[in-house]
Amino acid sequence: MAHEKAEAITIRLTDFSETSQVAWFYTRECGRLSCLAKGAKRDRNNFEGRLDLLCHNQIVFARKKHSTLHILTECKLRDRFMGLRADVGRLYAALYAAELVREMTPEEEGQPEVFDLLLGTLRALSDDEQPDQVLLILEVRLLALAGFAPSLDVCAACGSAAQQEKSVRFSAALGGVVCSKCRGQDPKSVGVPSAALGVLGRLANGAVTPAATLTLPDRMLAVLRKLMKATYCHHLGHEPKLMRYV
Repeated sequence: MAHEKAEAITIRLTDFSETSQVAWFYTRECGRLSCLAKGAKRDRNNFEGRLDLLCHNQIVFARKKHSTLHILTECKLRDRFMGLRADVGRLYAALYAAELVREMTPEEEGQPEVFDLLLGTLRALSDDEQPDQVLLILEVRLLALAGFAPSLDVCAACGSAAQQEKSVRFSAALGGVVCSKCRGQDPKSVGVPSAALGVLGRLANGAVTPAATLTLPDRMLAVLRKLMKATYCHHLGHEPKLMRYV
């Protein structure tokens, strides 16, 4: 088996046996991958102590040719993001971010921008940035990187140019703004201030990093978070487990 190195964030852990675990990582080089960490639950192992969620690591793994469950051979801790462990709200926000990345990305397909987005999100949350703002930045940008950027300039249903009004309708199911003729196609479409479209556009194209401070009115921030939650539920076909806590 060939050994490979990767910069990795631990996004999920499950028990495999009394002494071993399966670790899911999101890596800069290989995207999302899973590894069997033999002996990880023993006091003495090759992983600098117990593996833990939401850690930034440098890993070495042996790639299997006929399986997507590889063998973890080394794991060196780079950052544990201790600020996340000091506040339950920030911890839930970080776990939710990891869940979205896990569910919205293909297996073993390297996307360095997704890795940097998740890493920046964990750092911002650990540094006590406002969770709602940090999560909004992650939600919009991740949606774009996954190929589901919302349609903001034209109607998501018919393709006509969006009308310049103070308030527009946004449909999570249709994937963006809808014109007055098409809004009936989604009774659950919601009204949003047109100024919010500019915010969504900047977040989608990566112009704003997770560490940035958004100067959004609380009401607009709440509306945009609600839109993103509805959009993720539509694309995933279910509500993410951690969504109710954030």
